[in-house]
Amino acid sequence: MSKSNQSHSLIDTTRSNELFQVLQPEAWYMHHPRPVLAADSLRNAENIGSLIRIGDNIGALELLLLRASTDVNQAKIRRIAASSYKNISWRYAGQQEIEHYCKQGYEMVCIETTSSATNIFETLLPSKPLFMVGNEVHGIQPALLDMADYCVYVPVPGPTRSLNVSHAMAVAVYEWWRQMHAYAVNRKEDIQKKE
Repeated sequence: MSKSNQSHSLIDTTRSNELFQVLQPEAWYMHHPRPVLAADSLRNAENIGSLIRIGDNIGALELLLLRASTDVNQAKIRRIAASSYKNISWRYAGQQEIEHYCKQGYEMVCIETTSSATNIFETLLPSKPLFMVGNEVHGIQPALLDMADYCVYVPVPGPTRSLNVSHAMAVAVYEWWRQMHAYAVNRKEDIQKKE
C-alpha cells in the first residue's frame, strides 16, 4: 500500500450506526449479563441525563436513581439523554432495589474515593456488576458503601483531583467491558491451545 493510500485510510470515517451494525457489539449480551447502573442522591439534571446516555451506550439493564431529587429539570434530563431517554429503563428507586439485584447475584461496585478503594485499572471487576456513583458533593452514603462488594477509584493524574460522576461511571463501565472482552479472548485462546 502506498503512503498516500495508507494515510487516506487513516482518515476515512463512517457513521457510528453503520460501524456498529457491522460489529454488533450488543451480541455480547446474548451470553453475558447486562450491568446495572445506580446513582445515589444526584441533584444535577446534566449528570442524570448523562448517566441515562451512558447506560444506553453500554447496554445496561437499567439505571436506578436513589434518593435523587425529583425537582430537577426533566426537560434538561431529556435533552442531555437525547434518544437514550426512551432506550433504557431508568427510574427513581430505593435501597430495596439495590438489595433485590444483590440477591440476584449482582455484585455492587461503588466508584468512590474511600481509604479502602482500589485502583479500578488494577481491580478485576465482577462479571455481573451493579455500578454505583454518588452525590456530586457528598459521594455515596455510608449505608450503601457498607453493602459494596468492591470500592474502586479512577486515578486522576491532573491537578483537579475529582471526576464528574458521569465521567467516572463511563470510565468504570468501559473498563468492565474491556476486562470482560479480554477475559473472553484469553479463555478462547486457552481452549484452542488445549485442542
